[in-house]
Amino acid sequence: MAIKILQNEISEEVMATPEHGEIGAILTGHLFNHVYPNKLGRLFIAQTSFDIPPDGKEKQPDVSFVAAGRLRTAATLAPDLAVKIVSPTDTAFGIEEKVIQYQQAGVRLIWVIYPTSQTVAVYRLTSEIKPQILQGSEELDGDDVIPGFRLKVSALFE
Repeated sequence: MAIKILQNEISEEVMATPEHGEIGAILTGHLFNHVYPNKLGRLFIAQTSFDIPPDGKEKQPDVSFVAAGRLRTAATLAPDLAVKIVSPTDTAFGIEEKVIQYQQAGVRLIWVIYPTSQTVAVYRLTSEIKPQILQGSEELDGDDVIPGFRLKVSALFE
């Protein structure tokens, strides 16, 4: 746990577990090897803040991607891909609320990774809140957000 001071307010942050950090690193590595050689955009890790409407509060996806045509000097836009790696302290309500906020902000693809069940819930901007659940040898697909990117879900948990 870390203590964070923002605008004279003190709050406690729960730090990610080693498993959480490793899954984020594995996914980032696979995305990096596809995104940068193909000049598709930029990847960001958890410490990167995005101002996400409607409340304008900063959100920090565990991993995020912004397409090349949307880059700016400051992260004042919603990413095209947002990844949430579920921690033991996360609640179902909190995760659903975050997904809805991302969708309202225009995030086109959201991956919620569940380490305990080794599954990934995939939300698309064009779909309702109901996700597609992937596991094992099923593949994450970058769709039209990260064209050509594919990764077996099991690769995140090896």
